[in-house]
Amino acid sequence: MITVLVVLSTNVIYAQAMQESLNQVELMKQFIGTWKNESIKDTVYTAEFKPYGNGGLEFSLKGVTGGKVWLEIVQLWGYDKKSDKIVVAGLMKDSPNIMLQAAWFTDKNKLEQVPLEFASDPKQAAFVVIFDFKSPDLAIREEFVNNKSLGTETYKRVKN
Repeated sequence: MITVLVVLSTNVIYAQAMQESLNQVELMKQFIGTWKNESIKDTVYTAEFKPYGNGGLEFSLKGVTGGKVWLEIVQLWGYDKKSDKIVVAGLMKDSPNIMLQAAWFTDKNKLEQVPLEFASDPKQAAFVVIFDFKSPDLAIREEFVNNKSLGTETYKRVKN
């Protein structure tokens, strides 16, 4: 019985150490490039991530339906050492309201994103986005509202 408890506690400590060792800045680099999503009929989303400064990202997103641009967003992504989270600050072109979010990799291929005010307690967030890198050139984005999935979007890298 004692041996089982020692093995179980060792696995828990090892799992915690592995989780803490995720290098958020390095993992964030997986996003660099131009990505396209054509999951919705007649709509194309083009997302571009460029390196910014020493480890940050500059992000832009454009949504086009029927040849008309209806969505434009710009964001800066940067690492906050104190919280061990990526902080995202963004603006939509047609709105003066800033969007602040916290994001972090939960493993080497999955990133969770919530409104910044829920960074320290993400389980309380009503809005959550999960990015899951299935390969270096394929990422699945899923939105949740009140723990209910709104669906998934498939982004394919079209340029590094």
